[in-house]
Amino acid sequence: MGLHEWSKNDTIISLYVTKFGTKGLYLKTEKDVAKFIGTTEGSLKMQCANMRSLMGQKNGVLSDFSQLQSEVFNEYNGMTQYQLMKEVKTIINQDDYERCEALKRMGKDPRKMTKIN
Repeated sequence: MGLHEWSKNDTIISLYVTKFGTKGLYLKTEKDVAKFIGTTEGSLKMQCANMRSLMGQKNGVLSDFSQLQSEVFNEYNGMTQYQLMKEVKTIINQDDYERCEALKRMGKDPRKMTKIN
């Protein structure tokens, strides 16, 4: 896998994973999160280590965080778990995923359903 260029959305997800793990997400492991982002699990772990540094933690940190990581940290770190989870779910489109899974459990084909706004 080539070098991944981290976007703001990727970095928001990494902040959530750093603070709360994968709790509440359909992406159940860090490996799943990394795959969704399009990077390696090791790269995600380094992103999380940079976030821990920004959080002021002393263990398991890297101190070479980027300007983007600093900006995301400053903008999103004050959110509650629920607020940040909502942001991440929007990024990964979890609500649509959960709706499709519920339809499948009911024996329906989500591709044949019409979304009404």
